[in-house]
Amino acid sequence: MNLHNAAQMTETLDFPLVAPPPPKPPKTTAAPENGLAPLIPSYARTLHWVYLARLAVATAIFFAAVSVWLQADSAATLMASLAFIGALGFTAVSYFWTTSWNRPATATFLYLQIIFDLALVTVAVHVTWDGFQSQFAPLYILVIAVSALLVPPAGVPLNAALGIVLYMADAVLGHRVTPDRPLLFQLAVFALVALSSAVIAAKLRAAGAQSEELAAELAEFRLLESDMRNIKKRSERLEGIAEMSASLAHEIRNPLASIRSAVEQLARMPRASEDEQILSTLVQREADRVSRILGEFLDFARTNAAKIQRVNLIDIARNAARLAAAHPNRAPGVEIRDFFPSTPLMMDADEDLLHRAMYNLLLNAVQASPPDSEIRIEAGELSAAQLPQGNQKFEKGAYAILITDKGPGVPPEIRDRLFDPFVTTKPGGSGLGLSIVQRAAEAHGGLVTVSALGEETRFTLVVPKVR
Repeated sequence: MNLHNAAQMTETLDFPLVAPPPPKPPKTTAAPENGLAPLIPSYARTLHWVYLARLAVATAIFFAAVSVWLQADSAATLMASLAFIGALGFTAVSYFWTTSWNRPATATFLYLQIIFDLALVTVAVHVTWDGFQSQFAPLYILVIAVSALLVPPAGVPLNAALGIVLYMADAVLGHRVTPDRPLLFQLAVFALVALSSAVIAAKLRAAGAQSEELAAELAEFRLLESDMRNIKKRSERLEGIAEMSASLAHEIRNPLASIRSAVEQLARMPRASEDEQILSTLVQREADRVSRILGEFLDFARTNAAKIQRVNLIDIARNAARLAAAHPNRAPGVEIRDFFPSTPLMMDADEDLLHRAMYNLLLNAVQASPPDSEIRIEAGELSAAQLPQGNQKFEKGAYAILITDKGPGVPPEIRDRLFDPFVTTKPGGSGLGLSIVQRAAEAHGGLVTVSALGEETRFTLVVPKVR
């Protein structure tokens, strides 16, 4: 790939692609428009389930105490009644705080929810204690596991420690139980659940953050019918250039091969001087370079989908990223990070052709990225609202591949000719890289776009799911 970076295509497009916001907790319970559902429940949904479970436990304690009101200890019935009233009041205030009053669920708010639930479970354990244990003791495990969805992973062991202290204090001080093996085993289970929940929650949050970033990226993408007309004009122009390139390449390649062979034979003659041999080597090297450029011309002219099969777009993108990351022109510290959905993106395509297109775009980004920078490659399904209505190419749906880098961009004087052949800023380059990507996209009924001037360098490759 010879010309790097984002530039505006020949015609100005109407859809800006903006940089994704930093990772943050989900705000809604609905799946994003592009079908990338979050991997963990949103805070609002989790809190609603916490409220319901809390009221269920408090109600169960209260009715259990009422059913045995005359036989139960007066202190136990009083604790059950206070727990029921407290759960009603605390839950009501919490619910109105996050819904009707639209107050944020801060870290303090979330920790208060966990502390109250641990206290409520302690009341349930105390009033239902029978002999050496309570049947409600496993509720500690549930509260600790749920806390992993609400607070940072580092806070989960603290919640578990508080639950262990409350359970131990109630057993030893409230019921005069001597710590024995079953009790210590229960406490060990609490600690194990806390650690495993913290680890699992951390991984889910990281995966969920990636999914949200990708959803934010794709949600900004809009393809209009006017954009399709502009891209069609560009495609027609490239088609004419491709036919001319193929004719010239064929006309030049055969004579060039004869010239190279003749010079090589002359250099091998015994009477050839040292200067003649040096000049012969120079001619052969330059002939090889011209032949390589002619090969690129033919690749540009012959770009078509020859072998259509069912492929996973994510696998192709990963392979292209792995190959581009190993290129010797990569600056130190440049990393390619992928943000892909967990489900495969299956489509009908020519695997080799799509691989070439993605590799060219990624190599472009790698060669232009400064040291210690990041290249992002993302993939997802576009919704019907993001595609032009009535376009037969995308009536069965479409996928998008986004490649973003931190490179310096393209000089303004060549931005309008970004996808034109033979335009390059690199010495010795043919300037066919982006043109080949454009042709590969067209061969699949898709297209390639770039971000607007002043934004991050971002190429978007759009391909239909079904040809």
